[in-house]
Amino acid sequence: MKRWRKRGFFESWVEPSFLGLLIVGFVLGKLLLDTVVSYLIIAVAGLVAGRLAYVKRENDPVPFYAISLSFLFGFLLGHRTGNGFMIILLFAAAAALSYYLHKNLEFLA
Repeated sequence: MKRWRKRGFFESWVEPSFLGLLIVGFVLGKLLLDTVVSYLIIAVAGLVAGRLAYVKRENDPVPFYAISLSFLFGFLLGHRTGNGFMIILLFAAAAALSYYLHKNLEFLA
């Protein structure tokens, strides 16, 4: 316990961010009642996840993958409309597209 207290926020930022985005994803999933809006939100989240994966590809990208997936899992736990498989597929496709575009188009990088 003492060891955890000695560390500052910048050393242990992954756990609070993981929990925060899990809660945000859950609340967004509960609040959104329109399937199209849910799909748009998850596609934008996938685009952001792909951008983060590209930017952090040389450093340690695992915390950013964990945080991105926490939002996805929270959204899946809270969603009321739409297909869960479609949400996962759309998130993964948007993340892969964003990563590919940032990798191959220099003006985006």
